[in-house]
Amino acid sequence: MDSGLYAAVNGALRTEMKLEVLTNNLANVNTTGFKEENITFDSYMTSPGPEQFPLAGDSFMGLKGPGDIPFPFSNPATNALSVTYPAAPSTTTDTAQGGVVPTANPLDVAINGEGFFVVETPEGRRYTRDGSFEVNKQGELVNKDGYNVLGAGGAKLIIGSSAVNIGEDGTISNATGDLGKLERVGLPAEVLKRVGQNLYSAPRETEIPMDNVAGGVQQGFLEASNSNAIRGMTQMIEANRAFESYMKMIQALDGLDGQANQIGRLS
Repeated sequence: MDSGLYAAVNGALRTEMKLEVLTNNLANVNTTGFKEENITFDSYMTSPGPEQFPLAGDSFMGLKGPGDIPFPFSNPATNALSVTYPAAPSTTTDTAQGGVVPTANPLDVAINGEGFFVVETPEGRRYTRDGSFEVNKQGELVNKDGYNVLGAGGAKLIIGSSAVNIGEDGTISNATGDLGKLERVGLPAEVLKRVGQNLYSAPRETEIPMDNVAGGVQQGFLEASNSNAIRGMTQMIEANRAFESYMKMIQALDGLDGQANQIGRLS
């Protein structure tokens, strides 16, 4: 089979991956604290050799290379060829600040600058920029899914039902004094893994203390999504056109293969 067909199939698959990422970004343009994802593309050149495909009758349709790239070589006679394929090894999180929107709710908190709030889930520590907090029946500060919002040192924050003030450094206080301080940690964008519910996971050893970092928190505000709807729609149109082009290429190459097979039977 023509290796060009495999190149076109790979291009279509990578474009489909891009469409999935763009669709998720657009679906979250109104999600508090949401951070866009970007897919990174690269190229991979195959370097097949006789030792890789030793048997002439073997089918290598299922074999994969780096970046989940299928090898096109179903015949060792073509092993001398090198073909470059598109690869999409990973997605990255755009941690750029979103707009800050006033809510007048004293339990809503936005981060100005870098960092993440920390919540305790059954799976362990998780990180979020969504500061829409509540107080549960035990008087504990929790996020909208009921997970405890952690204070400095990883302690639960008990604030009760009284009115509270949240300072720029994250200190929570009421009329009787300080009740605790919101834990705020920095994380490198490359270690963030989206785990659903507007939360991220990351190795704890990658946490960066934020005590001496510029910025702080703002009570009565929430951070909006940093997803740009206009840019996202433009990218969606471009990706859709690219996908259509790949599909036409696949159909054309498949047709050529069919004609070649027909000529082979007649000769």
